[in-house]
Amino acid sequence: MKVITLVSMLFTFASLSYSQVHDARLLAHFEKIELDELKANHPEEYQFLNLAIEKAIFIGPIPQEKEKDITFDGEIEIDPNGNHTYLSLGIEIKENQYQYFRIKGTNQLVGVLPKSLIK
Repeated sequence: MKVITLVSMLFTFASLSYSQVHDARLLAHFEKIELDELKANHPEEYQFLNLAIEKAIFIGPIPQEKEKDITFDGEIEIDPNGNHTYLSLGIEIKENQYQYFRIKGTNQLVGVLPKSLIK
């Protein structure tokens, strides 16, 4: 009886450990069930979301030598030192186009990589 109880406890622990764990930044914008469904039925899309949450944006100073050549897609008001993602900024990633947003009141920008580069 003790063996059965022990085995069932180990099985329960193993199944809980294996349960779907998602990036907290994704969970701030998607329901867990949505992410579970994506991971199970659309693994490429789920993998893209995980890559994009890490790599889709960059924040840095506007290069003075290129400032006149940059076409900004808008201006956003954020703390450039914050922990931002394209989702938290409400930015839609475009397939083959970089996007640049000036950070209001600074000489910094948010750059957004295209989907084709993230993949």
